[in-house]
Amino acid sequence: MSRKKKTNLLVFPFSEVLGNMVPLIDVFVECPVIGSAVMVKGLLDTGSRYTLMDINKALYCFNDLESRYYDLVYINGILTKRYLISIKLDDFEFKIPISLLDLQNLNLPVIPEVILGRENFLENFIVTFYDNSFISIYLP
Repeated sequence: MSRKKKTNLLVFPFSEVLGNMVPLIDVFVECPVIGSAVMVKGLLDTGSRYTLMDINKALYCFNDLESRYYDLVYINGILTKRYLISIKLDDFEFKIPISLLDLQNLNLPVIPEVILGRENFLENFIVTFYDNSFISIYLP
């Protein structure tokens, strides 16, 4: 009996938030404090250069962020540390640099726990947005 090869194509519907269709997807972020990963809502944001995580979620999941220090980047003119953190999408896991911000204070119609940016995350995939209805992600 032959085994069917798992496809590298993932499809997600847009989420309706306050009458707006938003490209939110479920991803898993490592959380050493509880000994497993936690599912979070990630906003696919092709306009964001970097991947951002809500600082409150990071402080909940990590006791020693400094051991994960990666580099410094400027975000909106503010020098910000990035940390290497694993994010899992379906069966694919990526260790990527993530900046921590208080996402609760952003003026957005929906507050994601992670904003998934171009560098180090979206650049790994071919992402297609279809008519504010669904997103396809191809993992080459």
